[in-house]
Amino acid sequence: MSAIFERRSVRSFLPKPVEPEKIDRVLRAAFEAPSANNRRPWEFIVITSEEDRKDIAAMSPYAKMLPKAAAAIVPCANLTRLGKDGASDDSWWVQDLSAATENILLQITEEGLGGVWLGWYPDKSRTSAFSARFGLPDHIIPFSVVAFGYPASPVKPATRFDSSLVYYGAYGKK
Repeated sequence: MSAIFERRSVRSFLPKPVEPEKIDRVLRAAFEAPSANNRRPWEFIVITSEEDRKDIAAMSPYAKMLPKAAAAIVPCANLTRLGKDGASDDSWWVQDLSAATENILLQITEEGLGGVWLGWYPDKSRTSAFSARFGLPDHIIPFSVVAFGYPASPVKPATRFDSSLVYYGAYGKK
């Protein structure tokens, strides 16, 4: 559990590439995420080209660090994997992709790297721009962008636990 407590958003990176075996382990961690009805509606795009990272950074005012990152992983939802059980609401994929994104961040920390989760979905301008630039078909939705690489400075863990936000048995009950 140390990665859970050590992970922080890193937005400043060294100009050093990430080894392919580390990227592979990060992707393997993403595939281990839980998903509703085990549908695993995800697909992942690995971005290592600086030109591609610059193009993605231009799609969001919050992605300015992306060109300096060594790489990015873009978890995408494949909507053809939904609704096989006849469910009328296929929006569970958002939770599935959130779990995969968190696994990516935790494994990045395990690898001695740093990363940051950039929100993409449900912002239509970002998802449309990304889909157009990278040729995604309509049934593939870019969910998030995780920029990562070697941190430019040490990452300092901080405790975020707040017992005032915890209730037992019912809301407001301490």
